[in-house]
Amino acid sequence: MKPAHVAAAALIGAATLGIAAPVATAQVEPDPMVAGQRVSISDGRHCATASGARVASAIFGSVLLRPDARGLAADATVAEQARPGRYQVTIECAPGGARFTETVTVQDSRVEGVNVTQAAGGLVLFVLAGSAAYLLRRRAGGRA
Repeated sequence: MKPAHVAAAALIGAATLGIAAPVATAQVEPDPMVAGQRVSISDGRHCATASGARVASAIFGSVLLRPDARGLAADATVAEQARPGRYQVTIECAPGGARFTETVTVQDSRVEGVNVTQAAGGLVLFVLAGSAAYLLRRRAGGRA
């Protein structure tokens, strides 16, 4: 049998036995995610490294994938205004090449952490507390 016939026979045999053929999907971690969170995206080594790939989604726009230990990969940030729900993430291998999609979930939550406003407010409180302690100590020292 020729190699093409062997491959076709294997696929037909697998379908007959109910065995699913491997399907390429975009790999997005973590999933689920929240608005404002940084996510890692990978092609799972399905695209040719030399040809490159691009990933696109309504939750973070379009990003070029670059060679990495996971194949072609990139990090992206989920838009702050992303609403909870299910979103498609599509990878296209080279312009006009193979495409594969994964559906991810955005949860109703926010990324935990400190933003710039919170950090500035904390710094102001720290300075005020230090100034108050200095003044109280100075007053107490003057009476002794």
